[in-house]
Amino acid sequence: MSTMLKSKKSQSRVQANVDPEIKDMAEKVIKEVGLTPTAVINGLYRKIASTGSIPLDFSLTSEQMADLELQNALKKLPVKKLRTKKELEEFFNDED
Repeated sequence: MSTMLKSKKSQSRVQANVDPEIKDMAEKVIKEVGLTPTAVINGLYRKIASTGSIPLDFSLTSEQMADLELQNALKKLPVKKLRTKKELEEFFNDED
């Protein structure tokens, strides 16, 4: 029986420890490309099994990568929480 035709019951789980920031960035790329982590891992394993080499050719365009980098940079910007009307007025009236 072909491995492509085996039922889900005969599949195994693969687990790996990944840095949380790398995982988040990678999953954003995977989603942007239109795939799931499972699809990428299955595709990677199939390619390794059939070629005997490890391909690393999943990628975004330079524009998509720039967008992700911008999103990550924006996350690191400090956020000032304005809790009162006075704080809000001071924020908008600040000349700095």
